[in-house]
Amino acid sequence: MSTNSWAAYDVHLGTWTDWSRGKVLGATVTLTRQDSGLLIAFLVFYVALVGTRFWRILCPVLRWTFSKNGPADGVHHQRQAFLRNSPNPESAVGTLTGMCFSWRKNSQRIWSRVLWLIALSLASFVGFILAGGCSPRVTTLVSGEVLLSGANCAFVGNSSNMSTWGVTVGPMRSQAVTAAESYARQCYTSTSVPGSAGCSSSYVRRHIPPAIVDTNASCPFDPKICKTPSGNLLIDTGLLDSFDDFGRNTPATQRLKFRRTLHCAPLTTYGYRFHSFDEAKNQSYTTYHYGPLRNADKSVTANHTARFSSNSYIDTGDLLQGAGDTTHDFMLRLHYAIFLEQRQHSVSTFTPIPELVPRNSSGEVFILFLQSDNVLFLQKPKDRWYGDDMGSIQVHDLLKGFGNGTENVSMFRQNQPGSPLACHELQQYCYTGAKGTQKCTQLQGGIDAVGNIFAQLDPEDEPWFNWFELTTVETGMATRSPLNLLGARMLMARDSLNGPILGQLPDNQWQLEVQHWHATAMADMQAAFLRSIVGPGNPDLPRLMRVVYPNSTVEREICKNQKVVVEGFVSFKIFTIVCIFVGGLLIIVLSFTLDSMVSRCLRLRGERAQYSRLDWSTNETLQIQRLAHEAAGAGT
Repeated sequence: MSTNSWAAYDVHLGTWTDWSRGKVLGATVTLTRQDSGLLIAFLVFYVALVGTRFWRILCPVLRWTFSKNGPADGVHHQRQAFLRNSPNPESAVGTLTGMCFSWRKNSQRIWSRVLWLIALSLASFVGFILAGGCSPRVTTLVSGEVLLSGANCAFVGNSSNMSTWGVTVGPMRSQAVTAAESYARQCYTSTSVPGSAGCSSSYVRRHIPPAIVDTNASCPFDPKICKTPSGNLLIDTGLLDSFDDFGRNTPATQRLKFRRTLHCAPLTTYGYRFHSFDEAKNQSYTTYHYGPLRNADKSVTANHTARFSSNSYIDTGDLLQGAGDTTHDFMLRLHYAIFLEQRQHSVSTFTPIPELVPRNSSGEVFILFLQSDNVLFLQKPKDRWYGDDMGSIQVHDLLKGFGNGTENVSMFRQNQPGSPLACHELQQYCYTGAKGTQKCTQLQGGIDAVGNIFAQLDPEDEPWFNWFELTTVETGMATRSPLNLLGARMLMARDSLNGPILGQLPDNQWQLEVQHWHATAMADMQAAFLRSIVGPGNPDLPRLMRVVYPNSTVEREICKNQKVVVEGFVSFKIFTIVCIFVGGLLIIVLSFTLDSMVSRCLRLRGERAQYSRLDWSTNETLQIQRLAHEAAGAGT
């Protein structure tokens, strides 16, 4: 979903409500860029017309103010005639300037009597030009947000047919996570530039930074199992809003907030790593005991968490020369345990030892083993995950194969086949329902949190939350999901690999890796809000899998209320447009009716008012022409 092309989305054209500004102020209309150009052009023309009619209100008011029944000089009479017949402020500037120059030698204080009127004309002219130019800006949404139509809204339901899942949903999910990982690299790193070519996005927020990143956190487990009691990593998203952060355009009584914490630490291997030898296979093994592996039926499949063959180490010379089937890369092994109401969930893949069970026996624990025996480090890493148990080796004739002579270099290689790192993840949900009160769960495991928020729902809130949970919560909330699918492709250190050789790594590389995993999960969550709205996209999918479509009014309303930012469309604020049209219409109507209304009022006033009314009537252009012709004897 990292495209800005309008062709990728079915955008709703017409009126809708942007709930960020309320029901009245949030009334919005979306048009194509071509149609919006016509509306903008009309707005500019309309404001210019209103500016002209506003001048026709201002002039009579000024003229009646200066009208007097008594002797006056020529400047006064010309100014009164000008105010009676001036059509617009731009022509007034030239006329008044010419008057000043004509009377500069024959009248007292000509500039002080007329200059302010020139300034007023100029201000009115410039002011309405600026108002016309700014009218598109004040009437359009600066963010460029539009609403998706949700015409293809659907999601893929669960299926027990693994072969069908493998050729349909499996590839779709893999592609989605790969796109999320790429998006995280482009938009979530400290060097990424929002809005750049690599970080173009349709999300209402380009990226969602965490509220807390504590790089000196305590151990999330029993302190004796962590390598260090401090210097670990805690990431806290804070409460993320379904409306503000993810663009789900719902009123304040249908809002969901989500929070996730990820607390990670490299683990010590002392007392948890053992060596063994299998005489039958003539193989030596290194095993790690952080809890036995298990099946869904809770049966133990292995009494260890991970086992690596010591024979997997490739000869250094073969690594450098690329002999045999050599893979110059890292490898990751992942196992996880999910706790449900302080009991382990059946989908867990291992049972953690007591030292690895979180303090509140809640949430999700996953452990990763980093295998880097096929990588040679130019410098010994100080990182506590990558640099665990490094041994120095002497590499001879390093550059011989590259045609640059020979050189003996000391490099570093992992002495043990796996370096463990474990994380503890918790989630929290809050919702504001139809009654307007916010209810929250505790910070706990994801399954527990969803179950507890369901238990707090009012009956009228269950339909929309149920659809929301099926389409969004289930598909993009856990950090483990991208790691499960992409494995070592999630490691940022791979970017520095040159064949089997790796240059210097930052001392906190493992923390940068975890932050990238978190960013990928956040990008995947952003995409999850759009996936069901856009729909699966594969026309053959309904034939192969169970595709669930919205079948109630509530579900269809949710499908029609997702905001995105795309090019090719413009959204206008209806309230602002109505204010411009109504205000302008009042000015136009008043400009045409002011003469008659004031004349009727002046008939009921005193002698000065009667003079002002007659003065106004006789200074009209045709009246002046009639009087001039009659004085010259040319009247009829």
